[in-house]
Order: sequence, then C-alpha cells, then structure tokens
Amino acid sequence: MKPSLVAKGLAVVVGVCAVAALGGCTAGKTAGRDPSTAPRASVAASRSGLAATVGGLGSYRFKVVANEGRYEGRIDPVADRLEASVSVTSGGASLKIDTVEVRGAAYTRLTGPPMPGFDGATWYRVDPARVTRPGALGLSAIKDPTGVQALIAATRDVQRQGRTYRGTVDMTRVVAWGPVNVAQVAQLGAAARAIPFEATVDGQERLVDMKVSIPDNPVEATYAGFGSPVLVDEPKGAEPLPDHLYGMLGL
Repeated sequence: MKPSLVAKGLAVVVGVCAVAALGGCTAGKTAGRDPSTAPRASVAASRSGLAATVGGLGSYRFKVVANEGRYEGRIDPVADRLEASVSVTSGGASLKIDTVEVRGAAYTRLTGPPMPGFDGATWYRVDPARVTRPGALGLSAIKDPTGVQALIAATRDVQRQGRTYRGTVDMTRVVAWGPVNVAQVAQLGAAARAIPFEATVDGQERLVDMKVSIPDNPVEATYAGFGSPVLVDEPKGAEPLPDHLYGMLGL
C-alpha cells in the first residue's frame, strides 16, 4: 500500500476522533488566506437554551457519521469509562481504531493497512505522559468525545420550534467537528462563519441529534441510551503503544 494513502487515512481518523479540546491544533500559514478564518477553540456557554441539552447527560451512546466514515461508542463520564471505535475508508483502503478508557487508563487497537501495529488483534496501552494533544482518539479531558459542547458554544441566531433548534455555527471558533479540521474550515473562507445546523432534543430536553451542513461534507451526530451502564474493562495483556504510533495517531 502506498505510504501516502496510509497517511491520508490516518489523517481522516484523527479528524473523526478529534474534539474541541484538542490541543496544538492550529492552521498553517497559506498565501492569500485570511488568518482571521483560522479556527479558535471555544468552550464558552452558548447564549441559547441549546447548551443545557448536553449538560449532565450521564452515560450515553454516540455516533458521528460523515463522508469519510463513522465514529461511535459509549461513555460514562461519572464512572470514567469510554469504549469507542472509528472506521474510515479512503481510496479503497479501510482503517479502524478501537479505543477503551477506564479510570484514566487508555488503550487502543488498530486494524487496517499492512503496517507494524495494525494487526487488529493487539491492544496497546497509551502512556498519558506522552499525550501532547488531549482529545485525540476521543480521550477528552472534558468527557465530550464528539466535541459537541464547543460546537454548541459556537452557534448563532438559534431559533427553536418544538423539539428542533436551527441556526448557524461559526466554525472558525471550533477546532474540529467530525472529520472537518482546521485546514478545511479555512478553505471555506467567510462561509465558515455561518454553517447551517439543525439539532433535535427528546422529551427530557436531551440532545439526540445534531446535523451540521458543511459544504460537501455534512456531519451528523446522534445520542441515545442515556443512563445505560457502560460495562467495559481494561484489555488484558496490553502492550505499550509503539513510539512511531504516537505521532501517526495525532497523540
């Protein structure tokens, strides 16, 4: 397999897993591009009632779907447990990354290209002291693996009708949403400041669906299973994550 294809697939995976707390994620300089469109992280409270729909959810299941693939799993922020999987297809090649976090201990398993560490059978233990980008692989310090809190904080002109919220998102204030990263947002130019979104809440005012209509790459996240226990244990016999994979996985 061509190294360029592998790198492209890995870049997409990192984007799918990234959350708004992802540190060190900044746009590079590009000639002729307005630096004011470079995304800036924000976790300030939204001025609409939408922010309250993601507060105190307890445990839940999540799924984020985009053109490149999907990121799904379940989390219990109180018990400090996360089980998630991201799957992506690029140029006919498939890549899957499973992640488990139990009380601060994180593990990952890689399935995909014929490269060292991607056999799909070996669990690796992630050394937290070597993680320079909190939020990579969905291991979020704010226990928000999909990054929806920062997304909501960047919403504008929000209106509600029944259980549906509509408005726009200023994507220049969001480091990542699904696979949409800093560079892609910058390419949208001024349009990045007003991307349409639609959100739906259930009868208990909990967010259950968020659709962001990014041009040519819409992203939808769904949330369910509120309060269901997340029974996940640390993988037995896990090996230390190889040095070369820290950089490749955006850690």
